[in-house]
Amino acid sequence: MSQAFLVDPDHPTPPGEALNVGDVWKVRVMSSAHVHSHVEINLLVSGSMTYLFNGRTVTLRKGDLGLFWAAIPHRVITVDEPTYFICVDLPVEMFLAMPGCEDLKTALLQGGMLVAGKLRSYDEEQFRSWHGDIAAKSDTLTSIVRDELAVRLRRIAFDGWRDLTSDEEEQRALADDPRSGDQQRDKVHRMARYIAEHATEAISVADIAASVALHPNYAMTLFRKTLGMTINEYITRQRLMLAHGRLLASDGDIAAIAFEAGFGSLSRFYEAFRARYGCTPRDMRRNFQQTREAATA
Repeated sequence: MSQAFLVDPDHPTPPGEALNVGDVWKVRVMSSAHVHSHVEINLLVSGSMTYLFNGRTVTLRKGDLGLFWAAIPHRVITVDEPTYFICVDLPVEMFLAMPGCEDLKTALLQGGMLVAGKLRSYDEEQFRSWHGDIAAKSDTLTSIVRDELAVRLRRIAFDGWRDLTSDEEEQRALADDPRSGDQQRDKVHRMARYIAEHATEAISVADIAASVALHPNYAMTLFRKTLGMTINEYITRQRLMLAHGRLLASDGDIAAIAFEAGFGSLSRFYEAFRARYGCTPRDMRRNFQQTREAATA
């Protein structure tokens, strides 16, 4: 059985609906890959860390502000001891709802590991402040953190970024692609947001296209050209992320988890799960529980 997509017990999956900002903490090598439905933002305070990310090795170093869509399997495989970072887990729905930074949204949804082009002098202090505000469990402070994060992301979009998963030729091709018109890109992001918000429901391509006033055929073409996957593939990915988190976070009935995540049939859930993770849901849960027990023994 493949173990490439198990959640590392030292790095628990954050709640799908929650914005989370961690404190400064030491980075450790992960025993297995980690996936969750957030945009992860990592500020490297010291040292360096290398990820196995979507089949590539990428390295973040001191002073890097890295961003990626955490639905893509990622695993820390080497660390320059000691390495410390501050991690922000931003729910993908919240990220997609933030105004501006449309190019940044596209790059992340396409699977890039991005590094901000400029580190601001106040970043570390700001991240520490966000951690304290989130820890206070105040709705008002959490709302302020969300707004300040949105502004920081717009600055990254303005300053530019490097994509550690793309060579210069690929980056130039994307920059020259006529598909990247602002209105088209905005519609794709709105469709992605609609899917994220309604993935547990019986939504269709027609529903998604209607949410942005497009013909279904054109919506499918635009979505695939922009994000490199079909609308139905994206829906399945969202539902798998939900089911994956619930599967490992509880002992709930697997069939119930599948239907709660939006799958219309158990056979389709098992087929999609095995194709994505290389094992059955039951095997993944059993292996995860054994790994967690061994780590705490």
